[in-house]
Amino acid sequence: MSKSKIVSPVFSCNALRIVPILSLFMLAGCITPSKPPEPVAQPMPVVDPHPFGPVVGEDGRCKGTPNIDLANLKTRTTDSALVGISECELVALKGEPLSVQSGSSPTAKRETTILYMEATGKAVYLFANNQMVRVVRGNAQ
Repeated sequence: MSKSKIVSPVFSCNALRIVPILSLFMLAGCITPSKPPEPVAQPMPVVDPHPFGPVVGEDGRCKGTPNIDLANLKTRTTDSALVGISECELVALKGEPLSVQSGSSPTAKRETTILYMEATGKAVYLFANNQMVRVVRGNAQ
């Protein structure tokens, strides 16, 4: 009976011990948590402080540079003819108001009331988004 010779594998025993260690090093990059990306500074959007055009501030003065045709405004003599003008147009027409209050509501981003004392009594001009919507008049006492 002849003895068969056992053929040894291509890798020696020492080489087989190194393969698992090398594979651990290669997998180490997959297991280690990566550093989160650095936040990139995004430019802030430019927001128009007065998206409805120049408006009247709490001090009664127009904020911004309005383009007002005063001669045309003076021809509007009734309250209904004034509906639709801007806050600054009213101040240019009537002068400095007694009081200005601004806020917002579900129906308008900007609501403003401008109070004047006129010869006939108090007049409150109501604006929504820088357009006059109504005039409320009170009697002089």
